[in-house]
Amino acid sequence: MDKKELMNKFSYILELNEKKKQPVLESKILVDKDLEKMKAHFESIRLAEFVDNTREDKSTVVKYDKKFFKENLPLQKILILPKKGSPYKGSPFDIIKFKDDISFSYVDYYKILDGKYKGRIGFTKVYMLDDITRLTYAHLGHELVHTQIEKNPNLLENAYDKEVLSIFIEMVISRSVGKDELNDIIRYRFKNVSECITDLSKISKCEYTTDQLFQYRCYLASSLKALHLYDIYKHSSTDRRLEILGLVEDVFRDKITVERFLELMKVTYKNSKDVDMIKHYVKKY
Repeated sequence: MDKKELMNKFSYILELNEKKKQPVLESKILVDKDLEKMKAHFESIRLAEFVDNTREDKSTVVKYDKKFFKENLPLQKILILPKKGSPYKGSPFDIIKFKDDISFSYVDYYKILDGKYKGRIGFTKVYMLDDITRLTYAHLGHELVHTQIEKNPNLLENAYDKEVLSIFIEMVISRSVGKDELNDIIRYRFKNVSECITDLSKISKCEYTTDQLFQYRCYLASSLKALHLYDIYKHSSTDRRLEILGLVEDVFRDKITVERFLELMKVTYKNSKDVDMIKHYVKKY
């Protein structure tokens, strides 16, 4: 997927929000005072060398994630678009493909324009980087969650929440794999937050298109909310953790929206910028 195709997918989400009359672009998620206070901490991670030389086997990673979702967070069937033949409902695991000519993992999906499934979202592949590391457990889970959210446009009321559940589940999966994997994904996400802050600070120079600005704001807001969710999950009892994953499953089953889930968890962009919490994770990881 090239940059233009990626931006087109973000444009599609923006279009969905415009139809619902959501003031997406009027919601100014920029570099505010709270985040400016943390900028030095974020930059220290951004400048730190991030290297993971551990190599994992593809089948081991896929098998682990398949077991994780089966036991903790069952995935719903999605509409699959084969190269030949009619669309059919199947498991997201059936369309995973590792590639060595892509720079990031992504889900390939389209809006069906005619036929029995007209207006529905169909998926062709879940493309994964061929370079398998400890982060792959999380990244595969991330893309699989996207299939669950994007199969039904009505599950997302605000485009800025597009990445929240995917990033949250990254952390939950990594925690179940091991301490090193959890450390890696949290450091990886803070590095991403740092880069978003840096890029958004250039906004006055008009260096980015509307879609690019949405992308940076989306990842910034989603990452902070996801970290907040993980902090709640981490400090919850075993029974409460099961309840939280049960609510995520309700989203997958089209019972509640992503925003309703966040409301039930009492997670907002404002309270996800808790300076003490951020300092704790930045210092620890």
